[in-house]
Amino acid sequence: MTLRWDTYESAEQWRARLLETPGRPSMFQTPEFAQVKSLAGWTPRYADIDGFPLTVHERRAPGFGKVWYLPKGPGVASVQGLAALLPDLRTAAHDAGVFLVKIEPELVESPETLQALERLGLLPAGRIQTNKSTVFVDVTGTPDELMARLPSKTRNTIRRGLKQGVVTEAAPLEESTYERMWTLWMEVVQDQGIAPRSHEYQVAMWRTFCDAGLGRVFLAQHEGRDVAGAFVTVVGDVACYRDGASVRERPVRGGSHALQWEAMRWAQEQGATSYDMAGTPHSTRVDDPSDPYFGIGEFKRSFSKEVTDFVGAYDLVLRPRRYATWQRVGHRVTAKVVSGGRPGATFY
Repeated sequence: MTLRWDTYESAEQWRARLLETPGRPSMFQTPEFAQVKSLAGWTPRYADIDGFPLTVHERRAPGFGKVWYLPKGPGVASVQGLAALLPDLRTAAHDAGVFLVKIEPELVESPETLQALERLGLLPAGRIQTNKSTVFVDVTGTPDELMARLPSKTRNTIRRGLKQGVVTEAAPLEESTYERMWTLWMEVVQDQGIAPRSHEYQVAMWRTFCDAGLGRVFLAQHEGRDVAGAFVTVVGDVACYRDGASVRERPVRGGSHALQWEAMRWAQEQGATSYDMAGTPHSTRVDDPSDPYFGIGEFKRSFSKEVTDFVGAYDLVLRPRRYATWQRVGHRVTAKVVSGGRPGATFY
């Protein structure tokens, strides 16, 4: 097998190829996500290894060389599938002057899987996308069947919010919707002290997926005031709750739960059978209040208790000395430079 660079006639054509891979469909491998990542300095490249499609994001790290990043990819279903692709990926990266390939296959974590990845010479690199650990909600069937599967406390919370005047909607596909979502999003940023992407990047994410028919922004109001927002995508049969936000002081309980109910019903209509809540603590830390995902994990687990842990990101190292320096100081300094000094920024 050899890696060759591919072209496609349309985004739909490339997505169709991605959906043929054995792994779970992911918004992060789509051309739409690549289009948004290009705003942060990444160049999308579309590769093929013996018929297996890979969306590769390329970026130059000044003083180090090139980095390749495969967000939530390759779309393999097993370590064996990944092992078959790695030799050609390694050769192509080396020939292109890449010092680091960061991959993020959605393989479920287990001691055996982690040991197998170590034997492949890959180095664990933690969490990049938030859904390294996550909750999946079964959204098959009808809305009534979905409601019946939810925990009774969650059903009651949804009904209470709606009874107390919460109004939810799949918001219009227009700029004012994205600005309303941004306003809610900034409250979350300030409360949690996280390092936000730029307004341009975040709004482009919502707009790009919505324009492609792959996403929707949902808003909840109470007495005419926006109280919660959610951005959800559907790729193949998998929905992903990519972004969520709510006001600091909630006038009634149940607004965010009612909003998720609206989004899940929409996901059903789009053909989704699984709804990724996209981000919880690791299954071993769901009861640890010190975990940064503890609060949102409690909310997401109110829809389904079971947490799925994926292996997360791994580093395929091509040039060990450069990589060692990158890990020690390079990533931190480069991230600060390319982000214009944004506190807490990441290169990825």
